[in-house]
Amino acid sequence: MSTHFRFFTGILLALLAAVTPALAATAPALRIVTLNTVLTEIAREVAGENATVTGLVQPGVDPHEYEPSPADIKSLVEADLVLASGLHLEGYLERLVSGAGARGRIVYVGDAVPVVLTLPVAPAPAGPNPPAARSGSGDELDPHWWHSIGNVLFATDLVRGECTRLRPALAASYARNAQAYEERLFTLQSWAAREIATLPPARRQLVTSHDAFGYFARDFGFTIHSINGYSTDGEPDARHVAELIDLIRREKIKAVFAESTVNPKLVGSLLGAGGVRLGGTLYADGLSAADGDGANYVAMYRHNVRTIIGALR
Repeated sequence: MSTHFRFFTGILLALLAAVTPALAATAPALRIVTLNTVLTEIAREVAGENATVTGLVQPGVDPHEYEPSPADIKSLVEADLVLASGLHLEGYLERLVSGAGARGRIVYVGDAVPVVLTLPVAPAPAGPNPPAARSGSGDELDPHWWHSIGNVLFATDLVRGECTRLRPALAASYARNAQAYEERLFTLQSWAAREIATLPPARRQLVTSHDAFGYFARDFGFTIHSINGYSTDGEPDARHVAELIDLIRREKIKAVFAESTVNPKLVGSLLGAGGVRLGGTLYADGLSAADGDGANYVAMYRHNVRTIIGALR
């Protein structure tokens, strides 16, 4: 390489370094719309002040029952990037946005996670009058991917990549922000593993309102026993509830858990007939509306782990 070439290459690189911040400053802020409270937090952490992040599903709201308002639809249509939970949790979204002519890209984050869980199909009992199927049964995808910290790490990098695609001049800023957030997640992951290691494997049986903790169970060796399936909709099947009560007695399960966005009456029948106590309330479908235990992802996860360990240990 000639001296002159190296000289001009150095000048070019210096000019690019000087121009990139200016380009970033003049680019309009990204308009990001999210349909999951954990994704709202990830987007704000990664994009920082370089984006306007609008969370349509608010903390404390059950995403299974969310219905977009006309104002929400307008936000979706005008967004540069829409982050959805995916795995059919927002069954309305594709039809709604395509009909409205959205110009931004929709990213179904859960569809991209490395391992997707399903609820296995239970064989139908013999006889002319089989009982009604358990709510949520069938080959149904589990959309609650955020209960695996590994999946949230994956989602953080996915959001970083999407932001970089839309604003390449800000790539370094997105990378720094994502790394800082991921470091907190790695710390949380190590803490959770240490805490759960104190609970004997035989006691890792989690009875909940609906089947939202499958990814948590996979990561830490729990077995889930839920009243409803993956959705909070519908009434529980009476035979399934009776089977749960028998299981609780047989396995000597010490506690059952309510959920912050689900009617606590669902677990009431188990408390009365199963002879167990209420272990506490878990955050199953996203972050809390109030400051404190579930206000951010780390706080939510720590609350859930402490509640489960405290009740079952």
